[in-house]
Amino acid sequence: MAAIFRAPNGTVSPAPRPDAADSSATPEAPGNLEFTAAFPGPAPRRAAHRGRARALAAASLAILLGVTAAAGLPALLSPRPADDPGALAKAGSDAPESGGPGLGSPSVAGEGASPGSSGVVPQVVLPSTALPSPTKATAATDTPPRTNVPPPSPDRWVATTGSDSADGSVTRPWRSIQHAVDVTPSGGVITVRAGTYHGFVVRRSGLVVQGASGESAVVSGGTYVVLVEGVSNATIRHLTIQKAPDRWGSGIRINGSRNVRVENSLVRDNHSFGIKVKDSTGVRVTNNEIRGNDTGIELSGSVGGTVISGNRIHHNNRMVTSSRGGNGIVFAKTSGLVTVSGNTLWGNRARHLTDNGYDGGAFEVYASSNLRITGNIMWDNNNVMETGTDGSAPCSHINFTRNVAYGPGTVVNETQGVILRCASSSLIANNTFDGLDTFAFYVTASGSFAGSIGGLRIENNIVLRGRIYSLDKGLPGSLVIDHNLDFPGGSTAEYSDHLAFVEGHGNTDSLAEFRSWTGYDAHGIQANPRLADRAKHDYRLRAGSPAIDAGARIGSAYVGSAPDIGRFERGA
Repeated sequence: MAAIFRAPNGTVSPAPRPDAADSSATPEAPGNLEFTAAFPGPAPRRAAHRGRARALAAASLAILLGVTAAAGLPALLSPRPADDPGALAKAGSDAPESGGPGLGSPSVAGEGASPGSSGVVPQVVLPSTALPSPTKATAATDTPPRTNVPPPSPDRWVATTGSDSADGSVTRPWRSIQHAVDVTPSGGVITVRAGTYHGFVVRRSGLVVQGASGESAVVSGGTYVVLVEGVSNATIRHLTIQKAPDRWGSGIRINGSRNVRVENSLVRDNHSFGIKVKDSTGVRVTNNEIRGNDTGIELSGSVGGTVISGNRIHHNNRMVTSSRGGNGIVFAKTSGLVTVSGNTLWGNRARHLTDNGYDGGAFEVYASSNLRITGNIMWDNNNVMETGTDGSAPCSHINFTRNVAYGPGTVVNETQGVILRCASSSLIANNTFDGLDTFAFYVTASGSFAGSIGGLRIENNIVLRGRIYSLDKGLPGSLVIDHNLDFPGGSTAEYSDHLAFVEGHGNTDSLAEFRSWTGYDAHGIQANPRLADRAKHDYRLRAGSPAIDAGARIGSAYVGSAPDIGRFERGA
């Protein structure tokens, strides 16, 4: 079962230790470079006295006539030697070297392509608009006019062959990521070449730290390998972040920040968390692989606007304490809306430190609210989701919809469904569960870690090849269980031949008997759901499925006369 809580009928684990969170930020795109013409001397201005202006004009005319007489008019119309390409090259040579591309990396001679553009910033030389001296003829010169040059690029490079005394350009990179984040201008992109580096702390906003495309940049060690703290935006991407050694440490910790992104990275083998987010809003954790940690991701505190999407979260399989660990994603006393969608989670479980059982699971919800968990795929986790509370914070408004979970797992009888100890005003709907051990839904309103389940609705779910319900006594009248389809039998899952267990009655294989005991599932169905290809985990409905148009209207879009039951709406 999950790390904070223990399985039904097991001994009660102590409440988890509250802990802080990690942070990472969103980048600002570099601003457009601005070029301004410069004057070698004071800019020309209108004369204050017209008499002086006339005198200067007369002198200029005299000089012009003299030059014309000596050299001939064609000499004045010939091109200026200053237009020679060599002269322009000399003008450009005073410009500072560009540090690199905006959001990527330039190619380096003799090496593989790096992300982004070529990294070459053209040196723009604008002609001087200053007037020629009134006392000299307009003549050719080998010295071009002084010009303003583009401001230096905000982008910087880090390499194991670099030096922190260099300028951070692609040809003279720095050695340490920490130095780079300390001095790179806001809006800059720090590209890290292949190699292994020490951890770093980001406390300045507007930075991107990324691994070079096609290369393996590894950041390793430290209680928090990467700490992002107190920033308004930052991005960490294309890095391998690993081997935080200390309890309550993490690969990435995002703390007291907002608009932080962690994307396209490998976060592995960290103790205790792969990614920890605490009191940070608008965080986006997307398209990462998160594996081999005690717990993959943990959120706590105020985390509204956080999105966890498209990640591969697997084999997070060690205990933090005797009652905590082995989880894919944990919500620990969070507030604010969090969306978790499109992730795949598997192999998340850990052996107990004190006995031969297991803890962990795909999702764990502890005294947290306002969660939207949808469109995820799970297999071989110790359980699908477990909720609980110590009563100090609400456990409500949890929407767990359109997810798929299936067994069997790699550990016999240890791939279970959803454990609901608290979930007031919550919705568990349109999920498909296949071959799970023990139960798909365990519902209780009493015992340790229990809270309110008033207003909980369990509707429109398909459960096949496993027992759908394990229900405790004393459940509230506002609990709704209806429009679910069950098709037990045909698997090795524990209790797979039974439809339900009800405290005070026992097991039953009959939907009619279950209704007579509980009054639930008045519109439920016990039948083969006729799936496209269950063996290949294709859980779409075939034509003629009894699940089509048989669901309750719960506010989501549907095709036909009513919603379908299960994960997939046929024809949508």
